[in-house]
Amino acid sequence: MEPKRLLWLLIFVYSARWLVPAQIQHQSAKDIKNIKVRSLIPSFAVDNYNEKKLYSDKTQDFLNKESTSLKKKNMTLTEAGSLSELLATVVKQELSGCSLVLVYDSNDLYSVVVQDLLLLLPNARQVLEIRSTEDLLKVEWVSTGCGGYLLLLDHPQPLLTFANTHHYTWDYHGRYVFVSQRVEQVEALVATRNGKKTEHILGVVKGGQEGEWRVYMNMLYWGEGVRPVTTWRHHRFTSQSQLFPDKLDDLQGAILKVSTFELAPSIRYYRTNNGSLLYRYGEDVFITETLSNVLNFRLHYAEPADGELWGKKVNGSWNGMNGELGRGDVDIGIANFFISLANLEVLDFTAPYKAEMTCFMARTDPLLPRWQSLAFPFHPWTWLAIFVGLILSGPILFLLATAGGADERDRLGSSWQYTFGMHFREPQTVEPRINTTRVFVMFLWLYTMVLTLEYSSNLTAFLLVQKAPASLQTIREVHDSGLEVAALGYIFNFSLASSVDPYLRGLTKVYRAYPSEDELFSRALEGQTFVLQNRGYLEFHATTYVTRQGIPRLRILKECFAPYSIAMVLQKYSPLKRKFDLVIGWLQQSGLVDHYFRQSLRQAAAIEEEGGGGISGGGGGDNGEEVVEDEALEALNLDHMQGVFMVAAIGWFIAIHTFIVEAYVWRH
Repeated sequence: MEPKRLLWLLIFVYSARWLVPAQIQHQSAKDIKNIKVRSLIPSFAVDNYNEKKLYSDKTQDFLNKESTSLKKKNMTLTEAGSLSELLATVVKQELSGCSLVLVYDSNDLYSVVVQDLLLLLPNARQVLEIRSTEDLLKVEWVSTGCGGYLLLLDHPQPLLTFANTHHYTWDYHGRYVFVSQRVEQVEALVATRNGKKTEHILGVVKGGQEGEWRVYMNMLYWGEGVRPVTTWRHHRFTSQSQLFPDKLDDLQGAILKVSTFELAPSIRYYRTNNGSLLYRYGEDVFITETLSNVLNFRLHYAEPADGELWGKKVNGSWNGMNGELGRGDVDIGIANFFISLANLEVLDFTAPYKAEMTCFMARTDPLLPRWQSLAFPFHPWTWLAIFVGLILSGPILFLLATAGGADERDRLGSSWQYTFGMHFREPQTVEPRINTTRVFVMFLWLYTMVLTLEYSSNLTAFLLVQKAPASLQTIREVHDSGLEVAALGYIFNFSLASSVDPYLRGLTKVYRAYPSEDELFSRALEGQTFVLQNRGYLEFHATTYVTRQGIPRLRILKECFAPYSIAMVLQKYSPLKRKFDLVIGWLQQSGLVDHYFRQSLRQAAAIEEEGGGGISGGGGGDNGEEVVEDEALEALNLDHMQGVFMVAAIGWFIAIHTFIVEAYVWRH
């Protein structure tokens, strides 16, 4: 090619650098594969050619003039070529399958670097020149696959402002390559709110020699700021290091802050005699400690500083555990957390490790007196049918006997007494004399035999076990009772308010949040409130609050609602979620979650027994047989048989008054 024609071609390509980003920002390299021109930057040449042979003297003079003008921007053509080659190498090695976003500012040579990348890289891409923070809103921050972001900025203030204010727009899973003038600018990006939660940020800073670029990497949880990774010099990296390593496989002993509070059985505190906390245990604690062992990090526990529990939204801001996670004061939250849409505004949930139902707990009503046990073997309607049969059987027997020619004198009273005795399994000495009464009496025997056998069989059980009265069991009955519904914190109030059931929504009017379990359960034991919590939590406390006879003082209503999944909570867009989800999945598949729950119950029972107020094996004899006999058999005492003695007393009372009436009538 003649030098004159080559000069005009190069001038045309160089002047078109302002148009290329806007025109081909969404084009792939295949669309421009027929452009057979060399880059303006000799060091980025595809082949090892001799630069002096390619350019004429006029062309070389032109490039020298451009180089002189660009030195005012603290960058030469050689350095720009080296930067282009570095970025292309990073893209080919680490971002080959990613869509690219190229962002640059007013530096003239950055636009030339972007043009070179557009011509030589096959990735789908978006190109944007920015002058303010608002320009960054035009970036497509969400990609279907992996996203690569090449940020070439002399003035990074718009980017830093954007990374501190636009939390819902940022691509936290993207891979960022930030080209800047000083390493302090890279550290400033890493220290932003979005930068702290981004796993992969590379900083590229100009080195001391011409064409040299130093590469830095963010530390994430490994430490503060950035650390040097490698250096680009003489068309290659000086060391073969991973530019985007997995920083979550091994957190290298980083200290993660965990917000929690005592909430049995998920989180329990073991305290010394003077009340100081010795250690924590429970299902949620065991899961968190397993995560720390697998991912190699240390735990620092703390309770919500403001005294709230899970937290609520007050005047547009959250307090409690939600507020601490939203502000970034803590890294993890554990407290039997239900996955709900209301909390997604300020935090993220890990994969769930347990499923529960939301249930109500109420005071167990006092048991019915034992003297009523005589009536329990049959339903009230059954008793009514038996009574009607008893009343009618006497007159029927009398009519049948009279029709057969029997003596009518005192026959009706005798017939009633006869049938009454059969109902109580009393043998009768008088035999029927005619076939009609014989058939009637024979079937009456069969009827009373079945009746008395069924009664006596059920009576033994009701004498030994006191019966509970009929009590509230449904959500509608809870609503109609007008009693208070209470829980720890306000998380359940959000669930009630968002329910489609009108009775559940109506409970928000009587909802009350308590700060501690002691206040909550003291009200429940007084019968003044219904406790609202997940079933596992309520089952644990139902076994905790019992009488000396082992009778639960609290009961769980039969009707529950709103199945929930329980998970740990993290900061919004926390990079920990990816690894936590993976490890929690392993725990579920291995059955360790259920094992941790049973382990926490056993440990709690052992601690209570050690303290003298827990579960005890009880007395017993010298050998196992005597222990079994004592536990399995129970003699009927006066308390069991009080109903029988009451019947006898009533009979004596009626007989005495009948005698008085008869004596009075006889005298007069």
